[in-house]
Amino acid sequence: MVLYDVGMDTGPIAPTWFVLPIALIALVLQAGYLIAIKEQRPDRMPPSRKRIRIATGWLSIFAIPLSAYGFGIASPSDAGTFTVVWMLVIGLIAAIVMLAVLDAVNTMRLQRKAGYRVRKEMREHLSQDLDELREQQDRGAS
Repeated sequence: MVLYDVGMDTGPIAPTWFVLPIALIALVLQAGYLIAIKEQRPDRMPPSRKRIRIATGWLSIFAIPLSAYGFGIASPSDAGTFTVVWMLVIGLIAAIVMLAVLDAVNTMRLQRKAGYRVRKEMREHLSQDLDELREQQDRGAS
């Protein structure tokens, strides 16, 4: 006995006329973000953060049209293509999430490094102030 599954018809998951314009808008926005990141000066964004975000942007540039293909063009009735497309999309999203975690860890590293630098500067200033105070006390005692 064969049962007809309404979800497994011959068409794609969503209408192509709906998916492709949204994907195009997302792609243009992502390209603009990537250009803005590339143009950041080193004093505004550390190079390590810039490299991670550029890599994330490129992965997103590949994931957007591939997911649009998966939603609006690939048909579940063509199981091989459908499966490969969605496995690639899932892999790209996993890589993007891993880069986001790496970005968070890198941000913590940069913050810790900046904290060390600030504490070192504070120690130097306090040491100088203490030396000046001692000199003033020595002059006042003599």
